[in-house]
Amino acid sequence: MPQPLLTAPLKHISSPVAVACSGGLDSVALLHAACRAGLQPIALHIDHGIHLDSASWAAQLEATAKQFGAAFATERVAGLSGDMPSLENAARNARHSALARLCEAHGIQTLLLAHHANDQAETVLLNLLRGSGLGGVGMPASRKVGNTTWLRPWLQVPRKDIEAYAAQHGLNWVEDPSNTDETLRRNAVRHTLWPVVQAVEPRALPSLLRFASIAQEAATTEEALALQCLQLHVKPDHGLDWYAASKGHSPAVQAALLRAWLGLMGCKPPSQARLLAMLDQLNARTGDGLRCSHEGWEFTYEARVLQAKPV
Repeated sequence: MPQPLLTAPLKHISSPVAVACSGGLDSVALLHAACRAGLQPIALHIDHGIHLDSASWAAQLEATAKQFGAAFATERVAGLSGDMPSLENAARNARHSALARLCEAHGIQTLLLAHHANDQAETVLLNLLRGSGLGGVGMPASRKVGNTTWLRPWLQVPRKDIEAYAAQHGLNWVEDPSNTDETLRRNAVRHTLWPVVQAVEPRALPSLLRFASIAQEAATTEEALALQCLQLHVKPDHGLDWYAASKGHSPAVQAALLRAWLGLMGCKPPSQARLLAMLDQLNARTGDGLRCSHEGWEFTYEARVLQAKPV
């Protein structure tokens, strides 16, 4: 893979720039490419503290960043262990919170994430299996977190091209042994399901990328239309006159309205099955006292108004 094809997506990125760097192949390659592109990035590393060698991995990555001419900052998170339930989700949440703190501390305008096309395909498969709605099927190319834009410049780049780039430049990286642990769902998809999918359909990778893009466009359009409708019925305290907003609409439109309102509250969209269950509860009765919950939020329906509060 010629170098310009990997550095081209890094042009015209707003500084100051950071790279979320685990120390693995993908993030080390992205850090190297960002330096080659003249971005003068800072490598941000989150030490999950799960593996006994994690401190030495951080030290190795600091040396690698120095070799590339990049600055380095790290944070070690507490409270994670290899035997805890839902480790993938807990580690991801802890990592994202730590990255947000480091970006704020260093005044970072753009954070580069090394997710690539194969990561996107795996995410689509995982979320389809979870029953996610269109908006949650794939990873977005960019999103705003606080004052920082989190950007995935290689989301259309196949992993094989990143491997070729790393070989071309003689890069070294850390091999986390947990990447082969197939009790973790993403690893199971990567090592067991994905080879079967490719055997059945050799063009699965571009097809899933295209589906992720179409789904995101559809979800964005749906959300915009739903928000227009909600403007008429959202109260100053963010409560929603659900009776007026949902009256006369089909279940599909009601689901779009509820998803959009949850987004206004800052809630992660539920799976389609969970969303329909919430709608069933809302539509089953019109009197006071209805309660349901989702993602650490409690929803109440009283006097025709749907309210949300964190719990």
